Amino acid sequence: MRIQGMILAMLALAGCASVAPEAQRAQVTGEALYRERIAAPPGARLEVVLEDISRADAPAVRLGELVREDAGQPPYAFSIDYNPADIDPRHSYRVAVRLYDGERLLFVTDQVYPVLTRDAPSSVRLMMKRARSAPEQPFGALPATYAGTLPCADCPGIDMQLNLLENGVFFLRQSYQDRDGGPFDDLGRYLLSSHGDQLSLHGGREAPLRFALTAPDTLTLLDRDGDAIDSELNYSLTRQPTPQPLEPSGLLGGKYRYLADAGRFRECRTGLDLAVATEGDNAALEQAYLETRKTPGDALRVSLEGRITKRMPMEGPDPVWTLVPERFIGIWPELDCPEPIRLADLRNSYWRLTLLEDQGVSRAENQREPHLVFREDGRLTGSDGCNRLSGRYDVDGRRMTLGTIAATRMACPTGMEQAVRLHGVLEQVAHYRIMGRHLELLDQDGKLRLRFEAVALQ
Repeated sequence: MRIQGMILAMLALAGCASVAPEAQRAQVTGEALYRERIAAPPGARLEVVLEDISRADAPAVRLGELVREDAGQPPYAFSIDYNPADIDPRHSYRVAVRLYDGERLLFVTDQVYPVLTRDAPSSVRLMMKRARSAPEQPFGALPATYAGTLPCADCPGIDMQLNLLENGVFFLRQSYQDRDGGPFDDLGRYLLSSHGDQLSLHGGREAPLRFALTAPDTLTLLDRDGDAIDSELNYSLTRQPTPQPLEPSGLLGGKYRYLADAGRFRECRTGLDLAVATEGDNAALEQAYLETRKTPGDALRVSLEGRITKRMPMEGPDPVWTLVPERFIGIWPELDCPEPIRLADLRNSYWRLTLLEDQGVSRAENQREPHLVFREDGRLTGSDGCNRLSGRYDVDGRRMTLGTIAATRMACPTGMEQAVRLHGVLEQVAHYRIMGRHLELLDQDGKLRLRFEAVALQ
């Protein structure tokens, strides 16, 4: 009996240990719905996230999420687990919801629903709005190859090949005629502008390459500000009758994992999840990973020189994208890939001013940085770097109309001249364009006057 009692006591202690972590968890609850009297499609996917949105100069930090693959019909009740130890009473938190049909966004919350701190509740009722339609895909069937010879200042020409893949990924190769070295490869993600008239390539360059969609099968290189290059020379790439193969190579960074005797590599700039060929410097890559990982299957950031090609897999009828690791450089377990580039939303984004006419923007210590927020209800708020701004705005297609913008009347020790210039330029705004995470405000003649960068909304 004594032994039996000891066994029961040990089981009780084990049971307590197993539930202790659960006791430390807490929940944010609520429901999400939309006003439109339309049914959600079969298999609609609901995604609910709990985020820390305290920093205006950094992406939101996700603390918990719920993904429901077959969500059914609204209202959608939800419950998100989180660790109370992660909550700082000085920070701000929100719940956001998105409803998808496959990869197509149907409904989304377009305002901040605060929770947990600053007298906010732990249960919320969220109203979603219909997502704005994204620009239609103008490229037809993908993959597609665009090619041409562009002007060169100190060589006969630059042969350029651009491959656009189905999943928003691009491969680019540039070869300088009559020059040693090269070719030079780049890869990353491509985005259409908010109105579908420009294409931007976000790869390893400091600034994205920009092209105008000047004809159904033609891309024309633009300058850094998105304006036509003032030249009689030909800066166009033409779509080829059939896709041409391109195997980009060079310095690559990504998350490597090794499991079940096979390596996988998720390249950071493209998001491509690649099989890893067991050749080249694969042995050094694999060994460094095995010595550094803490648990099997961990994905760790690595740097290497490699080539991306298509190879036949061990199983399956079709070739798959594969990484050939030509030279292993290093492993960095504390690093992660940056957030993938996406087209920012005009409304309810915090737009930090980065370019005022043709000059950079200065930020004064202990003063709000110059920024704008276009609210869903048509209100415009922000700061000129000294005083708070408020007004109204309206958009119709590419056009943007700014009403009278009021400002508080505080005198600031620095930045007043820049603030006055900003007010003058805002009066000239007639059009807008979003390229990736940048908002460009243009005048009546289409000249770029202001550029902003989207950061997390406070």
